[in-house]
Amino acid sequence: MKAKILIVGGGAMGTCIALHAASRCDPLREPVILIERNQLGSGSSGRVGAIVHQGYSDRAMAGMARDALKVYAGMKSNTGRPVGYRRTGVLTLAGKKGSAAAQQLELDTAMQGSIGIDVRAVGAEEIRQIAPGIEVADDAFGSYEPDGGFVDPGRTIEAFAVLARNRGAVTRIGVKNPTILVEDGRAVGVETSAGTFHAPNVVLATGPWTPAILKSLGVELPLSVVRTQETFVRMPEVLVEDEDPAHEGESADFETRFIPDPLDAMPVAHPVVFDMEQRIHVRCEPKERRSRVGRIGFDGLEEVPVPPAQDDVVDPAFQAEMRSALGARLPVYKDLEELGGQSGWVTLTPDQRPIVGPVEQIPGLYVVTGFSGNDFQLAPSIGEGVAQMILGQPVSAIDPEFFSLSRFQKV
Repeated sequence: MKAKILIVGGGAMGTCIALHAASRCDPLREPVILIERNQLGSGSSGRVGAIVHQGYSDRAMAGMARDALKVYAGMKSNTGRPVGYRRTGVLTLAGKKGSAAAQQLELDTAMQGSIGIDVRAVGAEEIRQIAPGIEVADDAFGSYEPDGGFVDPGRTIEAFAVLARNRGAVTRIGVKNPTILVEDGRAVGVETSAGTFHAPNVVLATGPWTPAILKSLGVELPLSVVRTQETFVRMPEVLVEDEDPAHEGESADFETRFIPDPLDAMPVAHPVVFDMEQRIHVRCEPKERRSRVGRIGFDGLEEVPVPPAQDDVVDPAFQAEMRSALGARLPVYKDLEELGGQSGWVTLTPDQRPIVGPVEQIPGLYVVTGFSGNDFQLAPSIGEGVAQMILGQPVSAIDPEFFSLSRFQKV
């Protein structure tokens, strides 16, 4: 098969790039093809919590996350494709007011507000109102984003893929063993289990498998892959007020895309919590009636050269650590049932800033990697920016220099 743009990897990044590229290309003269070795979203992106928030210290990243949140909030009404966006709010706890972490969070909050993000600093009294039952000291300091929350990773990836196909893109699943084809120093396609795909532009959106693929081409990027874990705990019960009978049947007068999705209306026990003091993050998963808990930061995690299959095995010591920290912050969880857990793989760069753009050693080859688990917060902007970059259009969605590999090259 021949394509104008060939995307390898069907996660959040790959499908979003396919959507934006297909929107700019003629499907007959400039085909866009996406290939994925399993099902769409079966890799790292499909297993994450898909928290969407804007709490970045860097202005460029915060702006991209702001724009992404707007995309998710308007997906159903604008496209008819729900992504499970839940506006639960995101509460970030920095510890005691005046501490180094609190001072940094205060600076971040001011910067975020200056670029139009709805976020505010909160003290102990307001923290307790936002998350009833939470345990914080009287001098606690944090921030709150009322528009933050999460999306459903599987539904989001499928929505991107459907919209890409509607615009003429082709998605092929079950395409394994990709080998980048290089002729005269330039990428010209990919050899796979399903045959050869020819394309002058090849995009690697293969997450933690990217370093190994590039290494086979003699390209070394400053990337590391680490194993992460999350544990699941029964979500606390939520009291739901009876529906107002005065509004029953109202939805019959609206288009389907404006009718609330029952899955999106399922109650959550509390907002998403980023606890910098306990070093945990917690988000409710109402459909599964559980909450997922993971560690903030990647210090001390083991690096792996080539990730094996992801699994649902979680170290008992990790579960015990998470349960202890969770119970200390939200005591309602202390006696709730454990519901297993899962592992995943995260790709990191030395500065935890992604690498997005061309591989200079191999013209025609582009990489999209190193997102430190932040795929969904950035995917809409990255997808648009990569499409603009490949097609030689003005790149307005991202700052190419900010994400360029050249920042790691020695002068």
